[in-house]
Amino acid sequence: MRPSAKQNSLPLTGIILAGGRSSRLGGGDKPWIEIGGQPVIRRLLTVMAPVCQEILISSSNPQPYGHLGIPIVPDLVPGLGALGGLYSSLCQASHEYAFVVAGDMPFVGEQAIRCLWSLRQSYDVVLPRSADGRQPLHALYSRACRQPIREQLKNGHLKISSFFPQVRVFELLTASRPDAFEPHQFFNLNTPADITRALQLAAGTGKTAVTDNS
Repeated sequence: MRPSAKQNSLPLTGIILAGGRSSRLGGGDKPWIEIGGQPVIRRLLTVMAPVCQEILISSSNPQPYGHLGIPIVPDLVPGLGALGGLYSSLCQASHEYAFVVAGDMPFVGEQAIRCLWSLRQSYDVVLPRSADGRQPLHALYSRACRQPIREQLKNGHLKISSFFPQVRVFELLTASRPDAFEPHQFFNLNTPADITRALQLAAGTGKTAVTDNS
């Protein structure tokens, strides 16, 4: 997706990892769960379109997303989880850096993306660290990560952070940037209880909560 040029957009690729299906949610596509009157995927696109000059959706099942008009990137090798989706999408990204986010995070904010972008110099990964730990599914990655990721995939290592020792990583303590990161920035949808909580947060009736995605 290449939105029309906007004054504040960045030469940045946005990647939505939409490949996951949750058995705890009945096996459905989590990006289509409606939160605050909108599916999560549309909430993400609304936030990312003014920031990212390109947006890609990582999914080996294009059917649910075809009508969005966004390029869909299938896994080069199926069955390798989020790391495989990240690798396949970085191979297709037009820009040197990509903001990567899980497709089940309904509360991503524009200022958080811009904050990560501002810290990219000299680093291959800019990774938020919240009170609950690293947040690798809400982070900035450079295309220099492709070779190290490929090596990990070949060796059967599928954890997102498996390639971090081979690249330059900056960890941002989100508590130091409350202007950019909301308390529920990393909340994601894994269970029916999470959906209930997200609906409360979207309506402004729930207490803040943070979910660890590391």
